[in-house]
Amino acid sequence: MKESYSDFSIIKKYIELREKYETEVKSLIIRAKENEEKFKKHVAALEAEIVKRTEQIKTLEGNVRELTNKIAEKDEQLKNLGLQLHKMKMAQGQQQQQVESDEAAKKGKFGFFK
Repeated sequence: MKESYSDFSIIKKYIELREKYETEVKSLIIRAKENEEKFKKHVAALEAEIVKRTEQIKTLEGNVRELTNKIAEKDEQLKNLGLQLHKMKMAQGQQQQQVESDEAAKKGKFGFFK
């Protein structure tokens, strides 16, 4: 048997279904807004973390530059000290040769077989 559209129970079912639909749509909209706010807060927190880490990276890069400069200075000092040591050894070797030649000259003058 075909339902009659004049029957109030059918209209009542449609109204209840419509109210249920509208309630569901409203709850979905509310949930979407809540999620949007939650994600905005999360994004803001992540952006703050990025800014903080960027500052840390800049600080560390500055420290690395300072240490690199110090290492370069120390390398230059080490190089200079190595050259000075080499010069001192050369001078000491020449002095020792002079002392040995002087001793040899003295031995030659005062030997038994002149």
